[in-house]
Amino acid sequence: MRTLKFIITAQSIQKDPDCDFSGIVAGTQGYLQAEFSFSEEWAGCRMAAVFSSMRKEYPQPIKNGRCVIPAEALTWDNFGVRVVGQRENYRITTNEIKIKQERR
Repeated sequence: MRTLKFIITAQSIQKDPDCDFSGIVAGTQGYLQAEFSFSEEWAGCRMAAVFSSMRKEYPQPIKNGRCVIPAEALTWDNFGVRVVGQRENYRITTNEIKIKQERR
């Protein structure tokens, strides 16, 4: 399994500069996972990563800072990812970033 790492600071998501995002190939299933590190604003939140492709969204619950990237989001030249968190009377969301993929 390959892990793509992201850093969440307040409402900003970015690729972890120590993680290699090259050579991702469209059409992967069950192989890619996402790992997130969060700033203090996210403490106590239930969180979900929202992956998108072709104007459709595929939310995945984040457990222990990780989730599998759904195959439905991995079918095109790129996919988007953003994160949403919620706790009592508090909701936070990040911007979306795009991850490039190679075509099969």
